[in-house]
Amino acid sequence: MSGFSKRKLLVLLLLIILIIGAVSIYFYLQQQAKEKEAEQIKTLLVEINGVINLMDAVKSEMPKELLETHEYLMSGALGGKLYRTDPKLKDQIMYHGAKTQSVYINPDIKLKKELWIPVFYHEVAHNCWHSKNPVITFEEFETQLFNSENYAYSVQSQAFVLAWRHYPINREELKTEFERKLFDNYNGEAGGLC
Repeated sequence: MSGFSKRKLLVLLLLIILIIGAVSIYFYLQQQAKEKEAEQIKTLLVEINGVINLMDAVKSEMPKELLETHEYLMSGALGGKLYRTDPKLKDQIMYHGAKTQSVYINPDIKLKKELWIPVFYHEVAHNCWHSKNPVITFEEFETQLFNSENYAYSVQSQAFVLAWRHYPINREELKTEFERKLFDNYNGEAGGLC
């Protein structure tokens, strides 16, 4: 074998090793990202469970709409229907799927547990509303959208007021601008309660 052919073979061998190494690193990094996401979701589920337990402890004081939503949640209606949001929707905290009766949550957004209460109950309230007012067509859904939003915002406000009464939030202790903005929005909706 000539020196030129040996060099070609050596270059080809190095190229193959580089490709295998790059592919291996790519799959390793993908696996690490999936594991990190799974850990984030697990942590968030623990927080959401804590939120539900906080609210369950004060359910005797819940107004009608909030109690309906809480009982809907406690009935297991959401069981297995809590999913990760689309990663492209980075600024979305949480949203619901009216047709699927699911709730989608963004594990990248960190909030104080007491702030999760109104966010979570708002989305669950939509599902509670739609479970009592089922629709078949998109047109029927559109006609109910306003009522669904009113119900969800009522529940959200009730949840914030009840949470604030039992688990006060000190604005100065909030760590991020996002948390402070959310707090200010809820406080404004609750008539400046805090």
